[in-house]
Amino acid sequence: MTIIALKYIFAALLIIVIIMAPAYLARQMKKGTVDMGIVRCGSWLLGWTGVGWLFALWWAVKK
Repeated sequence: MTIIALKYIFAALLIIVIIMAPAYLARQMKKGTVDMGIVRCGSWLLGWTGVGWLFALWWAVKK
């Protein structure tokens, strides 16, 4: 029973890490406050959709 719970906890953590990756990249690329806000909002609010996550990722790495 605990193995199943650990599996679901690991899966949830992995999904959270993937969804938050654009925000981390924006921070590492030293984006401005407004750009980081756009990336974070896009990642948090629309990260569950593929298009929203790709938009946040694109905005995080664009120059």
